[in-house]
Amino acid sequence: MMRYLVFSDIHGNIEALEMVLEEIAALRPDIVVSLGDVVGYGANPRECVETVQEYAHVRVSGNHDLAAIGLEDCDTFNQTAKRAIQWTAERLEPRHREMLERYDPVRRYGGCVFAHGSPISPLDFEYIYTVGQAKNVFTQCAEKFVFIGHTHVPSIIAYTEREGCRIIDQSFASVAAGTRYLINVGSIGQPRDGIAAASFTILDLKKNRMSIRRVPYDISSAQKKIQSVGLPESLAMRLATAR
Repeated sequence: MMRYLVFSDIHGNIEALEMVLEEIAALRPDIVVSLGDVVGYGANPRECVETVQEYAHVRVSGNHDLAAIGLEDCDTFNQTAKRAIQWTAERLEPRHREMLERYDPVRRYGGCVFAHGSPISPLDFEYIYTVGQAKNVFTQCAEKFVFIGHTHVPSIIAYTEREGCRIIDQSFASVAAGTRYLINVGSIGQPRDGIAAASFTILDLKKNRMSIRRVPYDISSAQKKIQSVGLPESLAMRLATAR
């Protein structure tokens, strides 16, 4: 039985990513999955791309990844995000661009589907926030486990044909027969749920359980780097507030 470690939304934050690498070394999952937005906002896009290339077995593209290499229009981005993408694009080398170009919009593996936003139309990068949106995903995807990121807010939603969708209040859940799950793994590098710690998910099919894990990192160091390279100050400040 497989153990998956799934993360998303690193956003150029190597300090947070390095702490998750320590968790990977300790937990020794069979499959490591990156759900995209490896770059954007943070000061270490090249290092993050290289690290994901080395450690992640499955790599899915996020909208910031594609925008940084000119394959996604960033007209919908706010001005801060646009500035960060422009800065990031200028610092990526050809080999980093090639790595990002090879990311898949959606991947399916072993009863799981992996996408940055909705797997139904992955390149639309829909934000899945509501139970209604989750139900739409369940009705159009056959997999037992649906993993997403994009909102930077971790959550677990369970679904059965009889009862429909329900939000699981805890950060962990047992895997039940006849139940399917949508898991938002949150964000490694820029969480937005008020908890200033890197977020990722473990799915352990041997023990039939899943959990959203948090790990603290050196926020001050990440902030100082953002400030020193001239990225918008707000990107540094929000790391501490996780909003």
